[in-house]
Amino acid sequence: MRTEVVKGSLCVVDAIKASGVFAGLKKKGYDVGLVYSNKSTVSAAVFTQNAIKATPLVYDINLMKKAPNIRAVVVNSGNANACNKNGEKAVDEIVKTFADKLKVESNQIFVASTGVIGEDLNYGKIVGVSDELVRGLSKDGCSNFAKSIMTTDTFEKTYALKCSYYGNEFRIGGVAKGAGMIHPNMATMLAFITTDINISREMLNKALKEAVDKSFNRISVDGDTSTNDTVFIMSTCQASNEKIENENEIYRFFTDQLIHMCTYLAKLIVKDGEGATKLVEVVVVGASSRKDAELITRSVSNSLLVKTAIFGKDPNWGRIIGSIGYSKANISLSRLKVYMGDELLFSCGKRVNYNKNYLKEYMNNDEIKILIDLGIGIHTYNMWFSDISYDYVKINAEYHT
Repeated sequence: MRTEVVKGSLCVVDAIKASGVFAGLKKKGYDVGLVYSNKSTVSAAVFTQNAIKATPLVYDINLMKKAPNIRAVVVNSGNANACNKNGEKAVDEIVKTFADKLKVESNQIFVASTGVIGEDLNYGKIVGVSDELVRGLSKDGCSNFAKSIMTTDTFEKTYALKCSYYGNEFRIGGVAKGAGMIHPNMATMLAFITTDINISREMLNKALKEAVDKSFNRISVDGDTSTNDTVFIMSTCQASNEKIENENEIYRFFTDQLIHMCTYLAKLIVKDGEGATKLVEVVVVGASSRKDAELITRSVSNSLLVKTAIFGKDPNWGRIIGSIGYSKANISLSRLKVYMGDELLFSCGKRVNYNKNYLKEYMNNDEIKILIDLGIGIHTYNMWFSDISYDYVKINAEYHT
């Protein structure tokens, strides 16, 4: 068994082509993208847990219940197509147009949007570039697609893997976007994944849910969960492996690689958090239950005081202790230990004499690790989060204007 990182992103799968163009939904830069498979697919998706969902999500959720053979994904940035007057009309016209141009059925088109909430979507601009997008489909078009889904992102987020399981080769490619409104239970993020693993729809759905739970659902930038969060995967099932229909060894191997793919993309989102300067991993060990480990991890990750301390390069363990205390998890102060990097800061209810020179140097790193040992059990949990900087306020204060 082996896995190697390769070029190609979504187009690492033979049947997949992509494109991206400028339609004028944003002031500049590509803003509409298309992914197309010339083979039949099985697919799965995970959506935001926000009770208010954008129109494309409402459409996609109903679509996925029909176990469709998705052949194309149409995505726009610059407008979320959420809480507006023409959302359903926009989706209908986009689906109808691209089904006609690609010569596929309407129920083979998956749609997604990201951008400003509440404004009507000028779907005429999207329809108007449909011919250009179809003509532009190519194996080299994944970069343009990655650019087309960006909003406040500062760089493309792509990844591709070539995997081998005892001679059976398969590929996985991914693209994601996200920089703000990032919060556990996904965020204002979109992720699209392609693979050629031969797998049933049921097992693909199971694998995706596990991968999302261990990656995109464990990141935090600012505590806001969006109306548009979507992670979508489709497989052409063209790989040579025997079809995966249960949790056998190759299923486990594939799922592990999918988790790796999603974790890599999720960490890129945190690194590109609006105004972010640090990527922080917080790990809780020794909890009496998984729920307690998760409660503490999320409490620390979402604490604005912890985030701002990290931005200020201040190893302020008091803020960490405070966020642990209000997490409502079961703790024992007499057993609690807090580390930053390799340095023990707090132990058994008291501050310890730590190496200030080491911490001063350590806090200059781009990546920081916080370890919290509860000392009362065997359960663990981890998350990644960004700091909060002056630029975060500036970016979001001026987002709509």
